[in-house]
Amino acid sequence: MTAEGSAVPSRLVARVSRFGDPTAMVLAREAVRPPRGNEVVVRVTHASLGATDVLARRGGYVLQPAPGFITGYDFVGELVTESAVSVALGLRVGARVVAALPRMGAHATFVTVAPTLLVALPADLDPSTAAVLPLDGVTAGHALDLAGAGDSILAQGASGAVGMLAAQLALRAGRTVIGTASARSRAAITDLGIPLVDYGASDWPALVREAAGGGVDAAIDHTGSPRVREVLAPEGVLVRTGFAGRAGQERADAVRGFARAARDRSERICSAPLFIATRRTAYRRLLSSLLADIAAGGLRTAEPVEFPLSEVWEAHRAAESAAPGRKVVLTMV
Repeated sequence: MTAEGSAVPSRLVARVSRFGDPTAMVLAREAVRPPRGNEVVVRVTHASLGATDVLARRGGYVLQPAPGFITGYDFVGELVTESAVSVALGLRVGARVVAALPRMGAHATFVTVAPTLLVALPADLDPSTAAVLPLDGVTAGHALDLAGAGDSILAQGASGAVGMLAAQLALRAGRTVIGTASARSRAAITDLGIPLVDYGASDWPALVREAAGGGVDAAIDHTGSPRVREVLAPEGVLVRTGFAGRAGQERADAVRGFARAARDRSERICSAPLFIATRRTAYRRLLSSLLADIAAGGLRTAEPVEFPLSEVWEAHRAAESAAPGRKVVLTMV
């Protein structure tokens, strides 16, 4: 396929056929949707598979209430068509690109997207390493913006993909960072040099306050736990990136959690898909900056664990029990 266009190829996609275990995933062959307007077609080479994909497959993700969707929020690939907008952005046929999507659909061998979702892959950055970043990096960066400019911050789940990035970005900004982590995952982030509190301890909020020398100015939380408020200073800000619900009730619990947070003036809701959809220039600037940081060795990401798309079932099983500091990446070639 070229800039002038030719026969649109078929593509292989990973769809959720029903909500359930990894056997709910099916591989299907279908036509690639031709680009409309200034859209472009990208041949996907790498796409991450993380906790959000697992939750969506199980039926617990708010933004995917019905089966039949293609999983995956982010990818690395090669531009196979171009448009006036992609050319204006410096992206021509053959360019290696990285993107996060405002809606799932990245677990496919080809995607048709708006070129404003794409940024160039740094020449010296491994594509598998780049693939683990977009959604998690944009979430971490946006969450820190929402947290404000306070001096101290709590990163819940600092060994997780978002927490690890948020902690590093906050440290680089000169903030005091305290992280929570399980006993199992502490070793993955000891080199960050931040105080770590076991979130399994019954008095973990008190331990966070002790490590911070008082309440923190902001907390970034993915659990939805009401106890996170106990770690905040009087004017502290709580940024919610997610709400971990009860087994089988994740979607309903998340809806209730987001509704409560929306009513509380001290809480902020961090939705990377909404940020990507509505603040495209800021999203591209943030993603480009993060990729450059990784390429320069200034930011550490989760270690990619590769599976071919043809083994999507094994990839989902691996994602369900990924070791701290690691993330599954599907390879399409």
